[in-house]
Order: sequence, then structure tokens, then C-alpha cells
Amino acid sequence: MKLQSVSLIGAITLSCALLSACGSKEEQPAPQAEVKPAVETPAPVQEAAPAPEPVQEEPALVPIQSLSETEDKPSLIESRSFASSGASVEQESSGPFVIQVSIQPSRRAANNVVSKLSDQGIKAYVAEVENPGELEGTFYRVRVGYFSSIANAQQFGKEVLAPQGYAGWVDNRKNDRIGQPGGSEDM
Repeated sequence: MKLQSVSLIGAITLSCALLSACGSKEEQPAPQAEVKPAVETPAPVQEAAPAPEPVQEEPALVPIQSLSETEDKPSLIESRSFASSGASVEQESSGPFVIQVSIQPSRRAANNVVSKLSDQGIKAYVAEVENPGELEGTFYRVRVGYFSSIANAQQFGKEVLAPQGYAGWVDNRKNDRIGQPGGSEDM
């Protein structure tokens, strides 16, 4: 019982203290931090740097058609001379090197590229391949040929193909058979 009365007296005392604090007429506001507005300082003015010159990229090469299809038009192909256009290297009638300018998923698309090249006097052909590199299925390589050396092929690519928007790489002509149906991979 003593414990209850002590608890009751403590609760009454606490209640009185709270009531007297709340009933006080002099209320003092809680101190507030003074907020100063942020002063914005203008960013330093920088002179505009001259714009960098655009980097010129080499144009991509376009696929080529098979020689059997271009043999029907020898007068058109032979009538154009790249020497007159300033090219120092011309295509040869034979040679171990070619320039691959495109690879297409359909013969029709490859033939279209060869046709465009032929219209510009460039001899091109299509080589059919199965599963070339990481590609699966039948594809058609468009190639420009022929050249007796890698240097001649590279020069022709720079002087003739690149200005017309074609890009590609030099390859060995015997790689035409790699990936062909019935062709040998170890040639």
C-alpha cells in the first residue's frame, strides 16, 4: 500500500509541475537560428574556345558483284580510265589481292553494290560464303579486284574507292573460296 501511495504522490507532483509550466503567462519563444539569404555570385565568364576541327573518317566500302556478271559489260568497265581522274593505280586483269568493300545477306543486295561500282568503272564481283566469321548463314562478299600487291590495292582504295564513299580492306583472292559451299577451308 505504501508503494501505491508513493506512486500516486509522484504522479500528482508531476502533473502539477506540468500544469504550472503550461499555464505560465510569460512564454519565451524558442531561439531560432538566423537564416541569411544566399548571395549568388555570377560564374566567371570564360571565352569560348574555338571549336575543334571535325575528324574526317574514311568512307565505308560498298559490296562488289561477281566477275561472271560483270563480264557481260566489258566495254563499260574498260572504257573508263582512272588514270584520267588522277589515280596512280589501276585495277589489273589478274592478281592475288582484292579489296572487300561489303558483305550482304542477299545476292540481290550484293549485285546492287556491284552494279553501282560498275557504273563508276570499277570491276567488282560477288563471292558467296557460308558462315563467314561470326555470322551464320549464307552471305555475299562484294570484292574489287585484282591487284598484284597489297600496296597497289591500298593505293587504289585510297585514290578511287574512298572518294566515292567506299571503305574496305585488302584480302587475299584465294580467301574467296573459304566459307563457300563445297569450298576448302585450308587453302
